[in-house]
Amino acid sequence: MGGKQQFPYLVDPNTGVAMYESDDIIKYLVKEYGDGTTPLMLSLGLLTTLTAGFAMIGRMGKGSMYTPSKLPPVPLELWAYEASPFCKIVREVLVELELPHILHSTARGSPKRQKLYEEVGHFQVPYLDDPNTGVKMFESAEIIDYLRATYAL
Repeated sequence: MGGKQQFPYLVDPNTGVAMYESDDIIKYLVKEYGDGTTPLMLSLGLLTTLTAGFAMIGRMGKGSMYTPSKLPPVPLELWAYEASPFCKIVREVLVELELPHILHSTARGSPKRQKLYEEVGHFQVPYLDDPNTGVKMFESAEIIDYLRATYAL
């Protein structure tokens, strides 16, 4: 789409903006959809990139390699937040299988936590809702097994 084999690449259909470069994307998102203040840990340029890279070392490339899959007709829904290691490993499998999904970000303080609580009776993430099969489940290991058994070729 952008003419380069480079990632990340953001396309915002709300404004027509398209761009590369992590730092530029962060600044754009904060300006366009946030309060204009870039969080310190996302504003350190190369240091941010290096610390994020170091965090991946222990995962040995998980989430960065494609696994052939059959695509569901309707996107899956995942309730999760980035700081949770249990949510991270589920996201890695969704990315590896290139499964379309809607992420309901449930960071601390998010009203989406209450919404999930109201829907299922308690708050626990990751939580997967697969509208294609009717499966709704917690527990990262079980979700990963389900995704691979259901969608991996």
